[in-house]
Amino acid sequence: MARLFACIISPDIESLRVIAREFSYLIETLDDGVLFDVSGLERLIGDRDSIASKIVEALQQQNTQGSVAIAQTVDSACLLARQKDGSVYEAHSSDTFTKLPLSDLPIEQDSINVFNDLGLRKVEDLLAIPHEDLIGRYGKSFRDIIDIIEQKSSTILVPNVSDWHVDWSYDLDLPVQDFEQLIFLLNHGFEKLFVSINELGLSTEHLDIAFKLKANPSKSYEIKTSFPTLERSFWLKLVNLRISLDPPQAEIISVSVRAHFTKPRPSQYGMYAVARPEPESLLLTVNKLKKLVGIENVGVPEILNKRLAEPFTLNADKLPEGVESNSAEPQFPKLAFTFYRPPRHAEVIYRDGRLVFIRTRNFDGYVNGYSGVWKGSSSWWDKPWKTQEWDVEIENRGIYRLCKLSKEWFLLGEYD
Repeated sequence: MARLFACIISPDIESLRVIAREFSYLIETLDDGVLFDVSGLERLIGDRDSIASKIVEALQQQNTQGSVAIAQTVDSACLLARQKDGSVYEAHSSDTFTKLPLSDLPIEQDSINVFNDLGLRKVEDLLAIPHEDLIGRYGKSFRDIIDIIEQKSSTILVPNVSDWHVDWSYDLDLPVQDFEQLIFLLNHGFEKLFVSINELGLSTEHLDIAFKLKANPSKSYEIKTSFPTLERSFWLKLVNLRISLDPPQAEIISVSVRAHFTKPRPSQYGMYAVARPEPESLLLTVNKLKKLVGIENVGVPEILNKRLAEPFTLNADKLPEGVESNSAEPQFPKLAFTFYRPPRHAEVIYRDGRLVFIRTRNFDGYVNGYSGVWKGSSSWWDKPWKTQEWDVEIENRGIYRLCKLSKEWFLLGEYD
């Protein structure tokens, strides 16, 4: 899909920024207006004329006079928007670009005078001249002018952001022992930070928090989410939970916060997307569990390509991700494994070196088939492999992992 840029020319720059944020997060403030990216809005609003009409409606609601244009290049949008016909609210079509006077283009006045003498006064007149002749006469730098009149210029939109982060800090009058005493102060800091970020049409998913301590030099925390948000109450709860897992071990005398910018989260999802819990609620719940049972015991399981007693690890920093399924595509079953904690004791009958019958406190049954035995470990250098293991299918029951340690037999878990 082609890129689309919108430009609004008006002396009321502050109102234009408010309007532009309704349509885009990439905004560049000009001397006489604003420029912003509206690519992709065709699916939500319609063609470029429909988008321009929506922007004009926003101008009217803000009671702000302005000239609007939408085009596929930055230069075309700016040139069109700067055409004034005297109307309070006006929208210019990109179809009229070829009617623009050459005097509006960044061409030296001497060259404009020559074009006027030759009867070349509009963009369409210059388009009719062979481009090789123009470049031969005015040099290779004139290639940029040709790109503009062909609406192929490579000028990019540059958001008015000098640093991709914003900072806030506060020095306390008296040392504070408990971090929870700073929640009210931190709430004030987040409010200032998030207002600044929102004014730029951006968001954040990464905060760096640092405490200057009375006894130790400092204590810092890096707090990230897998989604951008400016919801202040969520960040306060998340920060409180994270810091409570590893609190500063000395009195706090100052606090500083750095919020890193990122693209905002879209507010509209797919029409047929499966409903899921809000990511803020999910992340807070995960961190509450970490506080209850420990960081190392909560996370998203990740399978290890190793032969171990428990060949998986928990990624404490990752959130579970949903996968949209297409009913038209073939669905393949997935095999899962449930570990028993603790392993279940079993009695095993075997004849001629073959497993025949297994009895546990919960069930018993004949062995239909099995695979194994496995005696090796991927981490053989770490500790010796003391067990022998089989995958066994028990009649009318399912498939289990059977383990022998010395002379004892156990079921380690079952396949689902």
